[in-house]
Amino acid sequence: MSILGFFRKLFNIQPQVRYIKAAEKNREFSNWILNRDTPNADLNQYETVRVRANDLYINNVFIRGAVDMLVNKIVGAGSTPQARSDDPNFNSKAEAGFRRWSEVADVYGQFHFGDIERLLIQRLFLDGGVFVKKILDNKRKNPYCLQILEYSSLAKQGTPKGNNQIVHGVEVDSTGAVVAYHFNVGGDLGLSPKVVRISKNNILHFSPFRRPGQLLGIPLLAPAIPAAYNLDEIIEAELISKRVEASLSVFIKTNDVYGKLQGLQKNDNNEREIEIAPGMVNFLEPGEDITTVDPQRPGKNFKEFTYLILEGIARSLGMSLEQITGDKSQVNYSSARHSELELRDYIRPFRKALERYFLIPVWRDYINFAVMSGQLRAKDYAKNPEEYEKVEWIFKGDDWVDPLKEIDAKTNEILLGVSTLSDVCAAKGKDWQEVLKQRAREVEFIKKLGLTDISQDNVKLVNRTLEVINGHKAE
Repeated sequence: MSILGFFRKLFNIQPQVRYIKAAEKNREFSNWILNRDTPNADLNQYETVRVRANDLYINNVFIRGAVDMLVNKIVGAGSTPQARSDDPNFNSKAEAGFRRWSEVADVYGQFHFGDIERLLIQRLFLDGGVFVKKILDNKRKNPYCLQILEYSSLAKQGTPKGNNQIVHGVEVDSTGAVVAYHFNVGGDLGLSPKVVRISKNNILHFSPFRRPGQLLGIPLLAPAIPAAYNLDEIIEAELISKRVEASLSVFIKTNDVYGKLQGLQKNDNNEREIEIAPGMVNFLEPGEDITTVDPQRPGKNFKEFTYLILEGIARSLGMSLEQITGDKSQVNYSSARHSELELRDYIRPFRKALERYFLIPVWRDYINFAVMSGQLRAKDYAKNPEEYEKVEWIFKGDDWVDPLKEIDAKTNEILLGVSTLSDVCAAKGKDWQEVLKQRAREVEFIKKLGLTDISQDNVKLVNRTLEVINGHKAE
């Protein structure tokens, strides 16, 4: 027996049992009751969460502003494809053709392709995801088009094939793999609803899945819903208090409740009225007193309290307090730049997900049907389709917080070879080839007019200015 064991036996000291404190079930955690243990357990409460998220988007000014701001930051008015095959002529025609197709991408002609991108991002926050059905309309030059289907159109009932099962409108096989989706058609238009089964192969499901095997996404707004709802209630209560205070409510206290007050004039609601006029002087009867209502609202800490709630909502959406409130009174250059960079890091995965699961698949389908319909010509497309389907997507450019410093940094990156003109233009949401073409046209026009190209003659002046700004000694 070891010495430690001897003393434990002598003093009857029991060895400590190690456990995970987060799993404790004492009084402190007695109200924390959970039953979620599978990727799709939350779907039983999904519909309530989705409806509440959409209601807040309609009625809550902060949620509306935050979601719209994020959509604008992520996709703006829509992204732009840059074809990357080895055939420049094919690339130019493919890009031009896609721009024309974007105007009629929606099967109903309701949305531009850029509007569809915005809808997809918006639905992530309000619904948890969205479906895009791929449709072939032979009446079009390029038969390929898209139809947006919201989560709300999923049918809870349907007829699965074989031994498959339907879970919240999603048909899965015995292994849990998704094979089809069931949608209600016409019900929201007052028509007799009809359940339509659509194969998974004809559907693009765009959703921020968080767990393997998850069938439907949960609205990204979910963590902010309780705080946003309570904030609405708090603000409404404060507004009512202010309205009461503005009404100058007056009560007369008297011991003669069955005497003179009973003879006062009454309004249509059978309420006694006493007129209060400007400059009025009157004397109270013995035993009478006047009391005014002073609700003392809003409290002194009302703004700080609401900002605390808003800060939590903002963090759940990847934003900072000043970004969700628009209040820049406590912001300086450093904090504004830090918040902006954090937001850019937050939205970058959204852009990449949109590119991976929607933009690239749509581009491939577009190129395929454009070649098949004769709108695009590619000699060996059948043998090597991947070569002609190469593409990069340019998203909305981000404005520089400090333009002069950023330009200086980008210039040095290009000179050092760690960045390219393509990278810089893409960060601004521009096509570097179009920029150079436009620049060439401008230079040629300047020469025809006999003017001096300011971009060449003022390079030294620009460099000297940057040196002064950066605190370096000018030559």
